[in-house]
Amino acid sequence: MEQLGIQPVQLLAQILNFALLVFLLNKVLYKPIVKALEERKKKIAEGLVYSDKMKAELEKSDKKGQEVISNARDEAKKIFDEAKKSSRKMEAETLEKAQKEAAGIIEKGRKEVVAQRAEMEKQLKDETVNIAGRIVEKLLGDVLDSRGHEAIINRKIKEAVKQVRQ
Repeated sequence: MEQLGIQPVQLLAQILNFALLVFLLNKVLYKPIVKALEERKKKIAEGLVYSDKMKAELEKSDKKGQEVISNARDEAKKIFDEAKKSSRKMEAETLEKAQKEAAGIIEKGRKEVVAQRAEMEKQLKDETVNIAGRIVEKLLGDVLDSRGHEAIINRKIKEAVKQVRQ
């Protein structure tokens, strides 16, 4: 090999140096870089999985939110309908109560009018009897003596009282 210009000792030293350099580079640089790249690759994969999970959770949460909103709307509609129904019922009850009270007031008014009318008729009859008695007394006062006069008045008063009582 010396004829070719290769010296075996130097070749062996270079091979040894190259192997040592490869060993050192492998130990010091290549393995830590590969390890760091593997860790980074693993973290990126975990991040993607976590991102997919979060997207799924977000969609689930959105669906739940929509369900809650929908249920709340349905519940609000039910409450509103019940309130409407209750309001109508209360309105009908109030109207019925007012009508009953009005009928009671009207009936009470009628009874009062009838009672007042009866009282007025009685007063009118009494007043008519008094006026008639005074007229008769004036007309007959000159014609009859006092005894005849009393007899006629008493008879007319009795007749008038009988008519008033009927």
